Parts: sequence; structure tokens; C-alpha cells
Amino acid sequence: MSKKICAITTVEITQSNFMIPAMSRLKQNGWEVTLVCNMSPEFMMRYQDEFNLINIPFHRGISIPDLLIMPFRLARLFKKEKFDIVQYATPNASLYASLGSKFAGVRHRVYCQWGIRYVGSRGIMRSVLRLLEKLTCANSTAIRPASKKNMEFAIADGLYKADKARVIGDGGSVGIDLAQFDLNKKNILREQVYAEYPQLKDKTVFAFVGRLNVDKGIFELLDAFAKLQNKYSRIALLLIGNFDGDLPIRLHGIRNNPDIIITGWIEDVPKYISAADVMVLPSYREGFSMVIQQAMAMAIPVITTDIPGPSEVIENGISGLLVQPKSTESLFDAMNWTISHSKQCQMMGASGRLRCETLFSRDRMLGLTLLDREDILKSGPVDKK
Repeated sequence: MSKKICAITTVEITQSNFMIPAMSRLKQNGWEVTLVCNMSPEFMMRYQDEFNLINIPFHRGISIPDLLIMPFRLARLFKKEKFDIVQYATPNASLYASLGSKFAGVRHRVYCQWGIRYVGSRGIMRSVLRLLEKLTCANSTAIRPASKKNMEFAIADGLYKADKARVIGDGGSVGIDLAQFDLNKKNILREQVYAEYPQLKDKTVFAFVGRLNVDKGIFELLDAFAKLQNKYSRIALLLIGNFDGDLPIRLHGIRNNPDIIITGWIEDVPKYISAADVMVLPSYREGFSMVIQQAMAMAIPVITTDIPGPSEVIENGISGLLVQPKSTESLFDAMNWTISHSKQCQMMGASGRLRCETLFSRDRMLGLTLLDREDILKSGPVDKK
């Protein structure tokens, strides 16, 4: 008898990076898989022979029309297809899918809680986002948080009961493809980046990967780097990502700094992070951080914030350094330390690679995810708040 699962996200990039690897493993093991998100023609062409695809135009951000329409549209889909499991990630799609699958009587409704959006907000917006998060959790029968500390926070904050949640493995989502992040190719890839950006050569390169926005700690990173430039001449900052929305004018001045390179959005992450001596992610909130795992896979030491998620990916003082969130001074101290302790940084990078191989390899995470979904089918749903 076929086992049917529907995986839903708001946008296709989340499907590609976080859902599809696990869905491919499930399909290899006899599952019938349907993907739902806002799909481009290119995405549909790429996956049309592997999965059942349903293109639904979700919008990012709070959308009242979507909130009024999408749960019922999804409920009709779920009633028609009779999925054994509906699983969802990203705030909007998760809210609509949790409601729709509840309305449709889907037995197993799995929320992949890979981040908690309201943590980075304040005031009324925090209250609104927390209410929506709690609604998603209440209508889910199983919750899979990104990390143990995120789960502990959610339970303590009243989002759900402890027996509703479980962390897959040691945290994360689909792990790292170590064949793609091939450490043996690191030197070759680094030289390719030097050819593209010769100003990086013979410098200590700090790298950042992600959206260039406030919640990722971009202001603290730029301020700390500016302080370092007053002390050192042979340093550079490689920003791998795009500006996220309208940011203050002072951010745009970094384009005139010859030691700061902005690549924009790139697909070949292993290549570009190979040029980094240190990966820096001073985020205010994270689910677990794929970026940190990627850096560890390439034996790059990490500086990140002491918050749920990142503080569980690395071991402080062993595979990286933890700093206080929203603290330019703490971040500066850590970055400054790495410049004068290159041998210790190399040891941290090697320790990070070993930790990634042991805990966060893709094969391990996909195998554990498959076992988890099979276990969910065998068990009864837990309809508790």
C-alpha cells in the first residue's frame, strides 16, 4: 500500500534546499510524494518527472487575503488526495497548511519548525507573530524543531507540549552533502575565487553567507570589521548574499570599500566559502543554521552568536567561537582573536569538519528523517496544544 506525503513551503528555494533531499529519500523507499509551493516554470521542469507538483501562489509576509483563502484551498486539496502525512515549513505555508489539514481531517500533520520568527520581533508585532506561531503548533499533531534549545524555548513559552515534539538527530534539517562540500577541492576552489576577486589574496578573509539584513547581525558585522580595519591592513570581508529589502543608506556605503566584496546571490556555495579563513554569522535568531554546517564541512572555523541553534552546531572554543548577540564589541574581540591565532583557527576548522561528518552528514540526517516519518505513521496523532 502506497504511503502518501505532501510537503509544503511558501517558496521554492526552501523546497529545493530543505525539503526535496528528504522527499527524494522517502520516494526511494516507496512513498508517493507531492510538493506544494509557489513554483517557477524552471522548478516545475526540473522536478516534474520525480514528484507530483502543485503550484500555489503563496505570498511572503503577512497576507490577509491568503489567510482567508489558502487554508480552505489546501483543505480541498487534502480531502481529494487523502495524504497520510502533510508536512510544512516556513511561517505562511505552515499556518495555512496546519489549518487546512486540520479542516480536512488529515491524521498526521507535521510542522518542521526550522525557526521561530517572533523571537526577533518586539511589541505588537511580536505578539501577533507569536499568536500565529502558536496557532500553527496547536493544529499540528507532530512538531520537529530545528534544535533542542529551540524546542526547550518553545515549550517554555507555551507553544506546545513536550510530547508533541522531537528533534531529528542532533538538530538541523537535511544535513550537509559532503560530496558537494568536498574538502579535497578546497584549495582549487579558493584559487578560482582569487582569480575572480584578486583583492582577497594574501588577506585574512572573513565571510558571511545569507540575507544582508538586520536580523542576521549585518550592522554589527560591518561595525566590527570597520574597527578591525583601523588595526589591520590585510583583511577582507566577503559578503555572499543579497540586500534584503530597504536597508538604511549607510549600508550602501560599503560598496565603496575595496576590502568588502558583495557577491550577490550565488548557487556555488562550496566554491565561494573556500576563500574564507573565518565564517561569521552574528545572527539574532536562527533555527539551526545550514551556513554554519557548510563552513564546518569545509574546515572553516566559525564565529556565531550564543543563541539557540548556532550555539548547538559548534562547540565553543573547539570548532568556533560564540559571541553575544547584538554586540559589536563581542564580535570585534572574537574576530580580532582569530587574526592573531591562525594555528588555533586551523585546529578549530579541523574539529568542525569532524563534527560535521559525525553528526550532520546528509546521509545520516535523511536516514533519521525517513525513520521518523515511518514512526509517525505507526503511531497515533497527538492532538494536544
